[in-house]
Amino acid sequence: MTRYADLHLHTYHSDGTRSPREVVDLAREHGLDIIAISDHDNVAAYFEIKPYADERGVTLIPATELSCAYEGIDIHILAYAFDAFDERIDATLRRFREVRHSRGYAMVERLNELGYAITAARVDELAGGGAMGRPHVARALVERGYVASVNEAFDKLLGPGKPGYVEKARFQIDEALALIHGAHGVLSIAHPSHYPNKERVVVELLDAGIDGVEVHHPDVPNEDRELFSNLARFRGKFVTGGSDDHGAAKTIETIGTIRVPETLIEPVLRRMNAEG
Repeated sequence: MTRYADLHLHTYHSDGTRSPREVVDLAREHGLDIIAISDHDNVAAYFEIKPYADERGVTLIPATELSCAYEGIDIHILAYAFDAFDERIDATLRRFREVRHSRGYAMVERLNELGYAITAARVDELAGGGAMGRPHVARALVERGYVASVNEAFDKLLGPGKPGYVEKARFQIDEALALIHGAHGVLSIAHPSHYPNKERVVVELLDAGIDGVEVHHPDVPNEDRELFSNLARFRGKFVTGGSDDHGAAKTIETIGTIRVPETLIEPVLRRMNAEG
């Protein structure tokens, strides 16, 4: 019997709204047997929910989503099947979470100067102790009625070049490769259709050592899926996929919309089994 996977899920440990337990339960409801909770700069969900996932018969892959800089572009790289107990990963991700919080406070301060009366304390509450990001600031703006939606907050205030935007820290590609490969994990380019010059960027990242590309994603159209699959196959790389579910934080991506057969992600599963 074929098992199915979703390798791109978020919880309240970063910018999602679901708990890890809710994610596991919804995965089972939608017939998913393998999942990766890829919170930004964070593996807290893995440690919180691993025993419960085992009880529910869900294979849980250690994962995180890293923001990387490449030629001035913000590239998201999904890390999988690394040693979740690796001290270097723990220390590095902790440092990035601290920087995220400083950035969040800076955005709140900038918005306060512009007349938007939101508080750092409330943004902290919305982050729930996880990796703070712009979605938490956006949700605080929605709560106060300054904007109608998170998307409007990004469009008017929090997107690059907008009045409330503050630049964020990013990994360099070689740093991400050294960190994750050093902990025996693998890396995949998230939602590749998002990036300018996407074909060239994907080729260069794969050739630089990234192991795969996320071709099954709600924002990757069929023609791009074929393109990126061919680019990966010709280079001996693999493909991944996931819904990019954020719960109520986003209304488009939902658990169950992407179901990747386990045969496509065998390199990830082999690496996890070898690590285990």
